[in-house]
Amino acid sequence: MLPSPTPVDTLLIGGTIVTMNADRSILRNAAMAVDGGRIVWIGAEAEGLQAYKPKELLELNGMVVIPGLINVHGHWAMTLVRGLVDDCTLEKWLETIWRVEAALISKDTVVTGSQLAMVEMLRAGTTCAADMYWYYQETTEAARTAGFRIVTGPSFAEIEGFENYRNTNQAIAVEYLDHYQDVHLVHPCIQAHSAYMTSPATLEHVANLTHDRRLLFVTHAAESQGELLQVHQKHGKRPIAVLDGFGLLGERTLLAHCVHLTDDEIARLAESGTSVAHCPSSNLKLSSGIARVAAMVERGVNVGIGTDGAASNNDLDLFHEAQLAALMQKGVTGDPKVLPAEKVFSMLTIDGARAVGLADVIGSLEVGKFADLAVIDFSSANLTPCYDLYSHLIYALSIGDIRHVMVAGQVLMKNRALLTLDEDEVRSQANRIAEQVARIKSE
Repeated sequence: MLPSPTPVDTLLIGGTIVTMNADRSILRNAAMAVDGGRIVWIGAEAEGLQAYKPKELLELNGMVVIPGLINVHGHWAMTLVRGLVDDCTLEKWLETIWRVEAALISKDTVVTGSQLAMVEMLRAGTTCAADMYWYYQETTEAARTAGFRIVTGPSFAEIEGFENYRNTNQAIAVEYLDHYQDVHLVHPCIQAHSAYMTSPATLEHVANLTHDRRLLFVTHAAESQGELLQVHQKHGKRPIAVLDGFGLLGERTLLAHCVHLTDDEIARLAESGTSVAHCPSSNLKLSSGIARVAAMVERGVNVGIGTDGAASNNDLDLFHEAQLAALMQKGVTGDPKVLPAEKVFSMLTIDGARAVGLADVIGSLEVGKFADLAVIDFSSANLTPCYDLYSHLIYALSIGDIRHVMVAGQVLMKNRALLTLDEDEVRSQANRIAEQVARIKSE
């Protein structure tokens, strides 16, 4: 007599599973059992149907299951100023954006902008994202309500016009970190905007907080030539040396951009285990330059991919970022073999998980990890025929091919319909705020 099937929350059957495990296993005609938010079994479809009795059965014939993408750097609420300032340098762009933001941001506007970002990211297969912005407490709660995985936390900056929003008060930071240290879907970190927007005293405070808590530290670094000049004027060193001097390089550090690095700086990042968030669209659009990602990867630096904010990108589509990242490095190096599709896809998934300190729980589809995943319909014309899954994921996929998205076992998008966010209401609120934005800019 056969044993009774084991009850589980969800059983996905019939698809192809791109695991991104250490062996890079790709399983065809496969099944995956999910219970309590985690993957409890992966194997053959026939075996899964016999062994498990799910509350919900998802039939995925002709579809491909991938780990949910991880956006390692962004500013979610900047969706509200998407396309407001184009065709200028980073420094000129920041001047206008910061003026508008200082007059615009409130708890309500930040929540709306963050909800709009989550709508866009879920539709693009992203299940986890880092956010650096004001009112991070409210954004954290918005993400929890939507069932979206967030990496965020106290963000320190000394930007003129934002005095009322500064968070250099240790009590405020500690209160947040204490409250969210064990909260589902929330992964607290410590952040500083940049070396040019933080004093030595603030960086020392941030370093102490980071080391005492053993948390991820996130900052912008070496994004533009203008930044290099500002950092040198303020600290007398280049950004990497400044951070290194405060003990802020290491396996729990994530540096956004890193466009302008010397060979020695790349070697130092590799030696220290520091990760980099590569944001190609933003770097190109602001004429900041092209990061030497191929050289970083060759030297052993862990690199993930981020969108940056929608105001400098201007979308939150990680697949587009990945394609651009791959093509740019081939073009600037003259070597078509650098950053092959499989490597770039790992930057979206397991390398991204490593960058935000979560490789033990997300980034690949393996037993014991959270069921953060996206399901892609490979029957579309742009994905037909298919000789190599990784090639299509980087060079051919459209975000319209993504059918379902799950985070920690909860389906957040099913058949392209969002289940935890009211997209129409979010867009309506964002459009109302846009009228305010237009008035502020014209003043």
